[in-house]
Amino acid sequence: MSDWYVGAFSRVEAEHALHLVNRGGAFLVRDCSKCTPLEPLVLAVFYENRVFNIQIRYSQSTSQYTLGTGLRTNDAFNTVADIIKFHSIFPIALIDGRNPNEDNQKRSCVLMYPITRENMLQLLSI
Repeated sequence: MSDWYVGAFSRVEAEHALHLVNRGGAFLVRDCSKCTPLEPLVLAVFYENRVFNIQIRYSQSTSQYTLGTGLRTNDAFNTVADIIKFHSIFPIALIDGRNPNEDNQKRSCVLMYPITRENMLQLLSI
């Protein structure tokens, strides 16, 4: 993993830290609370004063990683680092999980500001 991987922080802690950073394009990757082989990680992205939590899924059949439910894109990557690298150039679609069919689903953001484990510890005063 890389600097943007923060490990076993909760969703609440990750969202709180990203709100404290308050920069569109800030992101981190944390362990998923489900912690299953098929849903090992979550990509948390801060955009327009909100945090979007996107599942990182692993397919055993292809040995590749995908983002979200796979309904809106079928992009697959060999590593999580490849996902981050790709979306630091090409915008990632941000979907409101509470209202997935809303018309304002045109949100997208480039990953620009990685939040590190050290940043998390400082921001959360741990």
